[in-house]
Amino acid sequence: MSRKIRLSTRYYRALPVDRPGYEDEVFELRVEQTALVGMHCWNIGCADGPAVDVDFCVGMGWPQATAEASRIMGEVIRPAMDLARSADMPVCHVESDWMDGQYPELPSRRHREQEGFPPGRAEEMLARAHGRDYLERSPLAHMRRAKIVSPQGDEPLLFYTDQLDEYLKARGIGTLIYAGFATDMCVLGAEGAARPMLGLGYRCILMRDATVGVETPESFPERLATRHGIHRFEWQVGHSTTFAQFASAVAAAR
Repeated sequence: MSRKIRLSTRYYRALPVDRPGYEDEVFELRVEQTALVGMHCWNIGCADGPAVDVDFCVGMGWPQATAEASRIMGEVIRPAMDLARSADMPVCHVESDWMDGQYPELPSRRHREQEGFPPGRAEEMLARAHGRDYLERSPLAHMRRAKIVSPQGDEPLLFYTDQLDEYLKARGIGTLIYAGFATDMCVLGAEGAARPMLGLGYRCILMRDATVGVETPESFPERLATRHGIHRFEWQVGHSTTFAQFASAVAAAR
């Protein structure tokens, strides 16, 4: 008989707009129909990856957020993946095709010749924001998925929404629990992220202590980008949970 977990979550109730607030909801989820999705777990600044280069703002951007992402991968995401594996819950890995050169065995649609911008204001803004020629010269050009949260066994590593959708549909999976980066950007809108998958009919849940946003040194102390991303997720995309709630649900199912 299929095992189930009872996962406690919350969402942000927008209505009525003069009395919004958080609501709790418990989902009874079949283990085999639920997947833990590790999103954009880059190894920039990790022991197995390229070092942070202060002349480029790439990956998680600034050293504070980069270090926090590394901590989260070791202390939250990897334990969550191990718990999912112990319960026979599918674990999926979604990455950016910017690292397609590091994974030549994976199908990529990246067109490198189209990545540049015409000379002018756009080029100057990209150089100001990320560093000149960052696609070729920054740690971004050499990043891989962090080893600690890399696929095990036959777990998939995918670049695109339709690839993830095909994998999930073939296995009857309808609920996705997201962990990874960055809260305010990729987790919401990248290929394989929550918004595209919501549009395909999936229930999306964010593990809110398994993520951090692209925080500047000014925003990092209050985690402004992280909190904003979580808030948008809980309001418009789905629900959120915590690692402790996930661990409790898995333990109870045993």
